[in-house]
Amino acid sequence: MSITWELRDQDRETFAQELDSFVPARVYDAHAHLYRAEWWDDPPAEVAAGPPDITLEIYREQIAWILPGRELHGLHFAYPFPTNSASDIASANAWVSQEFAKDPLARGQFLVRPTDDPEWVRQEVRRLGLRGLKPFTYYSQVADILQAEIPDYFPEPIAAVADEQGWSITLHIVRSPGVADASNQRWIRHYCEKYPDMQLILDHCARGFNAYNVLKGLPALAGLDNLWIDTSSVCNSLAVEAVVRIIGPHRMLYGSDFYISHVRGTNFGVGDTFVGIDEDTPIGELEYNSNTVLLLGIENLRAVKAAFWCTGLSDTEVENYFWGNAAKLLGIE
Repeated sequence: MSITWELRDQDRETFAQELDSFVPARVYDAHAHLYRAEWWDDPPAEVAAGPPDITLEIYREQIAWILPGRELHGLHFAYPFPTNSASDIASANAWVSQEFAKDPLARGQFLVRPTDDPEWVRQEVRRLGLRGLKPFTYYSQVADILQAEIPDYFPEPIAAVADEQGWSITLHIVRSPGVADASNQRWIRHYCEKYPDMQLILDHCARGFNAYNVLKGLPALAGLDNLWIDTSSVCNSLAVEAVVRIIGPHRMLYGSDFYISHVRGTNFGVGDTFVGIDEDTPIGELEYNSNTVLLLGIENLRAVKAAFWCTGLSDTEVENYFWGNAAKLLGIE
């Protein structure tokens, strides 16, 4: 997706007309990246277009584009850029530690590789004041990282340490059918049942960019007391609605997926996969004014609102989605 890194009148108007009365006064963002552009040898266009250093202050300035006027705190981690360099990843984790420490209500997760020694991970997370882990398939050793199984990038010995420490884990699953994949289902249930004090967050509605995969696969994970779902980046209300009905609103978390929230476009399922479109994407013979293409973070909130309306969530359940559930999960007063 292309990125303009600009706030437009259409974004402001959509929030004012559709979302201002929906989003509560305080929001906990359970999926927000902090990073520096210099971590990439050749930064992607999305990173190059924005501020070079995403400090906590810059993040808050920028996220106000999609959450104007809200009190904001968050769960932060580095962007899992595609490098396996120990020094680069160490710098990224140190950056997150330095930045999230500015806010007593913020929390941080440690970017972890499957090759990291579990005891070293325990010590580093403690040293940096972090309280969780962010594994990512980029660091797996398999030939096709998009078909990696969960232990390839989040091995069980590291899960055992997370359980002992009571840490949260934000897990970005891969494999073509997402949560409908039998391997993903087996490993998620195994980890959650064997390590009950580890709190597992499946991001993006459990890779729910294709809502039909969520409908097919998520029932296999129902009833796990330490499983949570963040809705970051998903722009299909059916996927969000499926999470409400299968997992329940008490285990759902708002997440912006900053900086992806500032891409201008949307996403939806096709067949058993998904596609993303932006203002440069031709759709058949349709021509449209590019100014009508909103920030993805706005589209995500519209999908969430529609799903919550369809499922009849109460005001309290909506407030818990934006704050109370994260507060419970992360131990925030």
